[in-house]
Amino acid sequence: MDIISKFAETGVAAINLKTLAAFVPILDERKAEIEIIQRKSFVYDDKRRTRNELDVYYPLNPTPTKNGKTPILFFVYGGGYNSGSKQFPEPFEMGYRALGSFFAQRGFVTVIPDYRLVPEVKFPGSSEDIRDAVNWVCANVDVVAVPSIPAPDVDAVFIMGHSAGDVHTKVLSLYPPVSRTVNPRFKGVIWSGGGWFIVDEKKRFRVEVPAAQYLGSQEEQKEREPRALWNALSDEEIKDHPDILLVRAEREPDWLLLSWEEILPDIEKRRGEAPQMIIGKGHNHISPNWALCSGQGEEWGEEVVKWMKARIN
Repeated sequence: MDIISKFAETGVAAINLKTLAAFVPILDERKAEIEIIQRKSFVYDDKRRTRNELDVYYPLNPTPTKNGKTPILFFVYGGGYNSGSKQFPEPFEMGYRALGSFFAQRGFVTVIPDYRLVPEVKFPGSSEDIRDAVNWVCANVDVVAVPSIPAPDVDAVFIMGHSAGDVHTKVLSLYPPVSRTVNPRFKGVIWSGGGWFIVDEKKRFRVEVPAAQYLGSQEEQKEREPRALWNALSDEEIKDHPDILLVRAEREPDWLLLSWEEILPDIEKRRGEAPQMIIGKGHNHISPNWALCSGQGEEWGEEVVKWMKARIN
């Protein structure tokens, strides 16, 4: 984290590769510890030939649910709508491998799905892919399960998205044409480092091209951004929405900090109370996920685990 703290820039393009490179030797040193966690891959949609697989990480010591089973965490990575993968090529291959292992080591069956990207897909296709992955796992517990631990518990499912993956996760729970087709009811949703509004009426930042390609015209962007979807929900839908945990880095890019100024009051206005927020101290936009299993900067992940465990039983 000392290296990360020395990066003056906060823009994603400026710090992305530098941040990944900083964690490569640290995670490589801990490779044996990370890979002690079993990982298996499955096809969740056999109607597609690409970007239709998910990785499952299995805990050695599961956190028991009230059903005597193992809770499930889905993680949805980001990548600016047009990039990202559950398994990066060398030398960055330990990144999401470490994240999956971190949460598995703390008792959760952890699932990381791939999903379609721009230009192959438009709104709400990526969220639909994530929905399909969630539904497939919950409908195929016998296939996913391993004999060494209690079966995954479809009544104890959490989902966390980061950056663009955070937006896809918000759409998954806020956009009724998609949310009403998710089979399990999430115990909680963790929104990490993603935008709340896409179009800034004050013109302090612009929408990046891949985001516009995914979300559509400016009018469509206004209708499809998470804030608009939240405000369009009925009072009953707001009441029935799963618990929300907000997570962001301390040193996010300016456009994201501007967006997040409005998320707390918007949620509090509809729910009567503000959700808990975790701020990753010293982190930039990229580093929180890559710090997991590195032995440094993991505090935010421990807080997420604590929040989830409080809701299991």
